[in-house]
Amino acid sequence: MAFMFMLPFSIFGQSRQVSGTVTNSKGEPVPLATVQQKGTSNATTANDNGSFTINVTGNNPVLIISSAGFIAQEVSIGTSATYSIQLQESGTLSEVVVTALGINRQQRSLGYATQEVKGENLTLTKEQNVIGSLAGKVAGVQVTGSSGASMGGTQKIKIRGINSLLGTDQPLIVIDGTPISNANFAGRNGGDYGNAGQDVNPEDVESINVLKGPAASALYGIRGQYGVILITTKKGSKGAKKVNVQLNSAASIEKVGNLLPMQNLYGGGSVQTWRTLGNGDKYVDMSIDESWGPRMDGTMARQVFSFYPQDSEYGLLTPFNPHPNNIKDFFETGSTINNGITVSGGNSNSTFRLSYNNTRIEGVEPNTWLRRNNLSASASLDLTSKLTVSTNFNYANNSGQRPAQGYEGGSRNMFQWFQRNLDMKRLKNYRYSDGTFLHWNLSRPNSDGSMSSYEPLYWNNPYFEAYENPSNDSRDRIFGDVGLSWQVLPGLKLSGFVRADQFTQNIETREAAGGWKVPGYSYGKYQNKEMNYEFLGQYTKSWGDISVTANAGANLYNRRYSYVSVATAGGLSSPDFYNIDASIDRPGASTYLLRKQIRSLYGMASIGYKNTYFLDASIRNDNSSTLPKGNNSYWYPSISGSFVFSELVKWSPLSLGKLRLSYAKAGSDLDPYLTSFTYRVGGVYGNNSTLYVPDELINPNIQPSFAHSYEAGIDLRFLKDRLGLSFTWYQQINKNQIIRLDVSGTSGYGSARINAGEIQNKGIELSVSGSPVKTKEFSWDAIFNIARNKNKVVELYPGMDVYTHDQNRYSGVDVFLNSYVGGSFGDLIGKAYQRDEATGKILLSNSNLPLYTQANHNFGSVLPKFTGGFQNTFRFGGFNLGAMIDFQSGGQFFSWTQMMAVKTGLAEITAATNENGKNVRDPLADGGGVKVTGIRASDKTEVTAYVDAKAYYRTTLGTHVYEEWLYDASYIKLRELRLGYTFGKSVLGKLPFSSVNLSLIARNPVMIWQKAPKGIDPSELSTGSAPISWLETGGLNTVRSFGANLIINF
Repeated sequence: MAFMFMLPFSIFGQSRQVSGTVTNSKGEPVPLATVQQKGTSNATTANDNGSFTINVTGNNPVLIISSAGFIAQEVSIGTSATYSIQLQESGTLSEVVVTALGINRQQRSLGYATQEVKGENLTLTKEQNVIGSLAGKVAGVQVTGSSGASMGGTQKIKIRGINSLLGTDQPLIVIDGTPISNANFAGRNGGDYGNAGQDVNPEDVESINVLKGPAASALYGIRGQYGVILITTKKGSKGAKKVNVQLNSAASIEKVGNLLPMQNLYGGGSVQTWRTLGNGDKYVDMSIDESWGPRMDGTMARQVFSFYPQDSEYGLLTPFNPHPNNIKDFFETGSTINNGITVSGGNSNSTFRLSYNNTRIEGVEPNTWLRRNNLSASASLDLTSKLTVSTNFNYANNSGQRPAQGYEGGSRNMFQWFQRNLDMKRLKNYRYSDGTFLHWNLSRPNSDGSMSSYEPLYWNNPYFEAYENPSNDSRDRIFGDVGLSWQVLPGLKLSGFVRADQFTQNIETREAAGGWKVPGYSYGKYQNKEMNYEFLGQYTKSWGDISVTANAGANLYNRRYSYVSVATAGGLSSPDFYNIDASIDRPGASTYLLRKQIRSLYGMASIGYKNTYFLDASIRNDNSSTLPKGNNSYWYPSISGSFVFSELVKWSPLSLGKLRLSYAKAGSDLDPYLTSFTYRVGGVYGNNSTLYVPDELINPNIQPSFAHSYEAGIDLRFLKDRLGLSFTWYQQINKNQIIRLDVSGTSGYGSARINAGEIQNKGIELSVSGSPVKTKEFSWDAIFNIARNKNKVVELYPGMDVYTHDQNRYSGVDVFLNSYVGGSFGDLIGKAYQRDEATGKILLSNSNLPLYTQANHNFGSVLPKFTGGFQNTFRFGGFNLGAMIDFQSGGQFFSWTQMMAVKTGLAEITAATNENGKNVRDPLADGGGVKVTGIRASDKTEVTAYVDAKAYYRTTLGTHVYEEWLYDASYIKLRELRLGYTFGKSVLGKLPFSSVNLSLIARNPVMIWQKAPKGIDPSELSTGSAPISWLETGGLNTVRSFGANLIINF
């Protein structure tokens, strides 16, 4: 009998297993929570799903569950073997973030800088490109966008400045652990088809964590040298009490803004005197694509329409008047409609989420549009208590007809070569009933008024461009993963993943018969497939005050890329038949195939003591197929540490205080087939294809480039997280760059690929967050980011002190983007004004026109000094107001549009009123002309004089002087604005909705300030596939978007 009474106590005194799940107040898992048996050193750590298993001993055991940012909770263990523990937020930072390889870490343990942006802060105003939505929201991250008129154009992102002489230092994008391509595509005639990163649906994003330096991204090896954008998508929830359904619908209108100011006094022509026909009728000189012609004062004259026999104005004289809105009239009101549905849920051992999103965009330029479909699915299933299978699947489809940009791109000539007298509404009907096309830029008529030709000389009717010469593109893409995780033992987990990213991009362009170019058609097909096979082992263990985490893994990366491009030659055999078979001459064709493999091993270990001291170390080995044998295997180590001094400093206002320090080494390789002789497909000889050897000298000793990164910082939180500050200092040295160097033609080659050059970036980053006001009814949350980066080119190749990245020439003006040893990356180079050495004043010729240097001048770097943003969110009752401002100080760019608009007499300044109250185009004898001041070069006397406007603006400034068209890229922009109201259940009553949110949204509503002249947005200087934005050649205009968004939760 005594034995029977003692048996239960004996059993409970032995070791037994207890499992459970740790969640927050919203029922969401709390990963990496510490679970410790009270009074013992027995402890474990919850996994990423908040689940844990621990063996407890003794009578009446008690577990202490704790996690940074939550109030620790004690749980008495009874007879049950399973427990659900809900922790309450303590008011301090939750501090669990996603790091490299998708590993969840407590932020307090990290010895390097990361910054997280929540999904709700990315979709405030329905930005379609997830990269663009980061602008101003992360310190040290610069996003150069593209105009909304491009409908998904390229968005460039740089982290901590320029780290490559080639400028190709875009960060790696990883979504739910799967690296994806962010390639961008540009086509003929100025087409910009955007970067592939926009295939990520912003509505699916839970959070984005930016790993800024090599220390943070070292585990990604070669591919992570320039930083990593970690995207975590939304998932279903375990134990969900119901299936959650959300409908999301947004609609907006888009209006073009920030148009270049134009003059409305003088019309088409090269001189102010009229040309006449044999009968004395005056006519507008259609052969001149400029506006230096007669004054638009209502003079009766024959204009372009009167020379078309099919036109109602044929042979008639009409008033020669300005059309002030002729450019504005070309643009339409665009629209964007976005609809989506999400279904999510789960039970005790599974989760699921399905979403579909459809976007329809009608562009602000005629006959432009974009269609986008996104389908995503994610699920997880616990096959057993220790075995879990998971999957993430994403499908994206894009198809569009987008506007061209750049010089000679589509309608861009309206801002560069045009006539201010043209009636855009008349040009809209560009085809007469007999099929004849209406153009404005024709050869001069015969003396009897007849026309020898109706073919345009230099420019097509902009509506002809829009409707007859569209560019079409489409992309189908699938990316995602399948994973299997095995919780072998408490604290030990093994995982395997197969990850894929595959897309096909199609681009078609055409030139119609009846325009100024040879009719033609081109087609390009680009295919990319990337596969990652990954294994990861994770081990976590706590012994009293000591915690240890160890990770080891391997990755096999395979990439296959190919393209085929074909184009007609010599015209089309049948007009309007756009097919390669219609080529009159032998079509041109090119093809390329790329294969690449990287085999990797990596490991990481972290040790913590008293949740106060942390030390991390990682190492990765990459073996790249693109590097030569013997130089293709390299190790990339990192070490970092953090000290949470707030655990020792007991000062009540201080919620968190952390010092961090890190060092890392990372590297990058090069494209395939550059280390051994290979043949390329050439042209056609007779009926046979040809092969050729590229003119680049092979370097069998090429090595990867290396980056050495040093970083130190401090993180502070005060007043229970009411105020936060994060400060980082960093230095990154990129050595052994892989560059292409020109070699003497006597070698038989044109260039060689070598290791040379060193770029250094030093900078600071500051992020300040806080809640200045927080009451039951009203709250104000704000975050301010600012970063300063200083770039220096330390060395190039021995004996080489300048490296030319890019160059451009038009109308006698040469522009270069060079880097010099001792200077910053990307100096703008070109002709400057000649100046007096003593006074700095411009030197003038004997005709009082400015003189310019024959040698090129260095105007400094294109890189900005400061970048940042300021985000505010206000909540009052059910109302919420959000605003996002981003800014840039410094940097510069060269503008073709500004130069050409002045050169051709379009710009407002070319017909301004001078100090005499006269128009600058009036004769000098009547008080006209442009006032110039300077020093006459011949006799060094100071001069104040008036010069002929055309000679000044067209012949001198618009043809020779580079300096005049350089502009500071500084700006302050209100990028996002949102005002919404959430209707809760108390308002909705018996309606089947749990909540409804209705918001008014605006994107790019106001450019608060910019140093550059009106007509150019310095925040939208993205130029297609170019690696860095420095040259504005005819960018699309800024688009302002205004709309509403409705979110319904069931």
